Amino acid sequence: MKKDENLIVFLKTIVRRIAGKSAEDIIDILYQKENVNEFKIAEKMKRNINEVRNILYKLSSFNLITSTRKKDKRKGWYTYFWTLDVEKALGTLLKFKEQEMKNLEHLVKSRQMKQFYFCEADNIEMSEETALHHNFLCPECNQLLQPANEEKKLKEINTRVDIAKKEYDLLKSKLDEITPKPVIKAEKIKKVKKKKVKKKKVKKAEKAKKTVKKVKKVHKLKKKVKAKAKSKKKPKKAKKKKL
Repeated sequence: MKKDENLIVFLKTIVRRIAGKSAEDIIDILYQKENVNEFKIAEKMKRNINEVRNILYKLSSFNLITSTRKKDKRKGWYTYFWTLDVEKALGTLLKFKEQEMKNLEHLVKSRQMKQFYFCEADNIEMSEETALHHNFLCPECNQLLQPANEEKKLKEINTRVDIAKKEYDLLKSKLDEITPKPVIKAEKIKKVKKKKVKKKKVKKAEKAKKTVKKVKKVHKLKKKVKAKAKSKKKPKKAKKKKL
């Protein structure tokens, strides 16, 4: 199976955020593998087992990796075997990206509403309130603070927003690719079909009952009409006169 370079970049990004840049190599070791011995991980990373365990525990606290353990019958201690959960790793990075985009959008609004001041010598920037607190003097070199170029700063932040959005969209599509789609079992489909057939049969039976009732009513009416017609045709008997 070929390595997905974009996916590996994303995985290394989340590892770097959680455990530091020196932990990135663990992705190359765990990617597309299952139950990797922690001592082998330490050997390939060229680090001692305690340092590697520290990295593994940090990643495990975010559910990026899972482990199983096996007891050594001779020595009596446990050895852990680790597996990378790619789906959860990308899901965690997606949450970080969402927060990053919110922070950048908040920064844009703040820049549009407030004035900031800048010291070029010490590369220090502060809001107008903070600058006023320092009498518009740099707290490091005591030079006069200059108004920051807001147009330039906004352009830089908006560029970061665009990059973050592109990364977010790519990350989202990558996560959708690897997330397994729900599969409807054949048994469930059969049950649904059976229910539909039953409903149709019930509807047909109800219609049949209604038509039978209507026919019966019609027959009753016909009988009544015939009975009335016969009663009209019969001649009335003459009453006998009393002597």
